[in-house]
Amino acid sequence: MSLLTELRGWLRQQQVDGVIISSRQNKLPHLGFSTASGYVLVTQHNAHILVDFRYFSEVAARTHGYQLHLLEASRPMSAIVNQIVAEEGLQRLGFEGEQVSWQTGKQWQDTLTPKLINLPLDELRQIKTGEEIALIREACRIADITAEHIRRFIQPGMQEREVAAELEWFMKQQGAEKASFDTIVASGARGALPHGKASDKVIVAGELVTLDFGAQYQGYCSDMTRTFLVAGRYSHASESPLYQVYQTVLEAQLAAIEAVRPGASCQSVDAAAREHITRSGYGPNFGHNTGHAIGIDVHENPRFSPTDTTLLRAGMLLTVEPGIYLAGEGGVRIEDVVLVTESGAEVLYQMPKTLLMTGEA
Repeated sequence: MSLLTELRGWLRQQQVDGVIISSRQNKLPHLGFSTASGYVLVTQHNAHILVDFRYFSEVAARTHGYQLHLLEASRPMSAIVNQIVAEEGLQRLGFEGEQVSWQTGKQWQDTLTPKLINLPLDELRQIKTGEEIALIREACRIADITAEHIRRFIQPGMQEREVAAELEWFMKQQGAEKASFDTIVASGARGALPHGKASDKVIVAGELVTLDFGAQYQGYCSDMTRTFLVAGRYSHASESPLYQVYQTVLEAQLAAIEAVRPGASCQSVDAAAREHITRSGYGPNFGHNTGHAIGIDVHENPRFSPTDTTLLRAGMLLTVEPGIYLAGEGGVRIEDVVLVTESGAEVLYQMPKTLLMTGEA
């Protein structure tokens, strides 16, 4: 089923005549590239792209089956949309109320002639197409080889910022457009910060260091977390004081992945990880969701949370990332991107998840 055919069927279910798409993430599948500029207007009979001079030629070269309209000062968005509305007899027009500002929404209400209906589109991105899955696989491949590179790169005495810079540069060398988000490098006691962005802290031998990062490839994201033991103090990973904590997180993560299958609820996957961590005595030290959907945005819906009742379907892609965080001591988090298949789940990373030391070949 084509993108436009699926969208039009969904619009009929919502009982609207068309939709204005304004968000970067929901325009990308139509435009073929990511931009905050311009609009896509899809109706039951036509598909329109409204874009200014800067992007007009690129859109014309990339798209087929869309009518292109040039946005100009003398011909703003409202004038073009109202002309289309009149020509096609549109009465109810959806728009992304959660994505536009209050000021923009009010302006559209005042200047556009049809009745505007708030219409969140994000649920249409929950099931990925084969092409989207291939792009996310490549983003995950880049992250996977980067994790192995950075594990060997890390040495005691380096600053966390040095590690983040090397990691992001290496991803770009492998084909990433950019990092999916600000890279997290949290070593030692800073590992207790779930979102401990790379700092000036010096990495010390014998600490754990958690790296949470992702590659963006052709507009699609990966997200990966690995926790390593910094070499130079212990001869074996099992000597680390946090080794059992690591093992608990790994067991919880594997239990959650085992629970991923079509028809399972998101909250049941969260429970598989959370219950294991709680039984091990660390329940209060796991304070975030077990995972989230991923695609054009690094954080999408649904979520592996205690309250999300969404049922999994084949073609969904989500992360599984339980963690334990001990204030003053450090933390552990392990994260994979998982594809929901017809019979279960496929982890898109190859790197082993045993507690590995940095610097080792």
